[in-house]
Amino acid sequence: MPSGAAALAQPAEFPETVLTLIGGQQIEGFLVEQTASHVILKIGNIDTRYDIEKIGAVRLLPSVESRYKQMRSAIEDTDTDQLLSLTEWLVRRHRFELAKSEVDAILQRSPENGPARRMRDMIGTQIMLRDAAPNDMEVSSPPARAEATAKPMFEVGEGVSTEQSASGLNNFPLLTGEQINLIKVFEVDLTRPPPMTVPRDAMNRVLEQYAGHPLVPGAREGRDAILLQTPVEQLNLLFQLKARDSYGQVKVQGQPESMSKFRDTVLTTFVLNGCATSACHGGLDAGRLVLMNRRPNSDATVYTDFYILENFRTGSGKPLIDYDNPERSALLQYGLPRADSLAKHPIVPKGENNIDAWKPAFKSPSDRRYTDTIAWIKSMYRPRPDYRIDYKPARPLAPAVVKEEAKPIR
Repeated sequence: MPSGAAALAQPAEFPETVLTLIGGQQIEGFLVEQTASHVILKIGNIDTRYDIEKIGAVRLLPSVESRYKQMRSAIEDTDTDQLLSLTEWLVRRHRFELAKSEVDAILQRSPENGPARRMRDMIGTQIMLRDAAPNDMEVSSPPARAEATAKPMFEVGEGVSTEQSASGLNNFPLLTGEQINLIKVFEVDLTRPPPMTVPRDAMNRVLEQYAGHPLVPGAREGRDAILLQTPVEQLNLLFQLKARDSYGQVKVQGQPESMSKFRDTVLTTFVLNGCATSACHGGLDAGRLVLMNRRPNSDATVYTDFYILENFRTGSGKPLIDYDNPERSALLQYGLPRADSLAKHPIVPKGENNIDAWKPAFKSPSDRRYTDTIAWIKSMYRPRPDYRIDYKPARPLAPAVVKEEAKPIR
């Protein structure tokens, strides 16, 4: 694996590449290294090595800028839907300034265009987080403010000392690459799978371990046929065998569809734009709920924040995400105007006059970001899996003492 500057670089700094394996499978990523023995692609911010004898072809794509010019020339200035799709394509490749120029042009023509305004806000957040990112792998905490900062919405300061606050944010604990990959495996939709590989030796071990199982052929020809199956078919067999110890051997290069939705419609919109700002759940006054707010497109940020949000419990012991009743999720209800919410957001005192600094993340339950978040919750695999990941967050995800839930006022 590469080290040093290559390991720290953003995917956009490497040439975009299409790798064709001997069997015909095509894998897209960013070329980090090519030698006589192997090729390393950066896929979803994870460096993945492919041995040269398994590769049929390596094709470098033209630069993002040249492909952008070609695509842009084919789109009419009035075709807003195509222009927004082009903008999303640019954002995925970290070309935020180009994306912003396209959105600004749309809004000049149609100032009230809702999707374009949401896209502009998201791009602004991405640029802000990119420019604020440190140059090394250590994540520094935001600078302390002279005035009182806004308090977050969950158990502010509960059982957390100043010393714990500083140490927890100066070196934010992130999920490892192996843990991220395991979550991806659990979240794969077999009907719409991302690119993945299953090492032959891993499947051989599974066939030996589960010899005698009705799904494992006794004859050598049958076992050889399984070794020739597609990675999706092999993963389906692992799921049916409940071969949990082997899930981590599957290497998922792309993003499960549900996790792409989380990144694009939840994390990089209202979560990082509101919940995880330095004045709230991304700063020293974050209470128990502390989120990573740097490198928003990296797998480390996306999956760590997802894991924290899914496993966090409020003071009454309830999860932030209600998979049975998505609309009642605390993650959503605390973002609504208090008049529309089932769980009203606490007052957020700020400054000498303790003015309420809180602002709702959504205008109403019909807000596009609100409905997109509900759609994402419904897209997640059910029943929810237990990843059994050994992760120690910056602060406890569960309250020390469960508080009795306040009764709603009728």
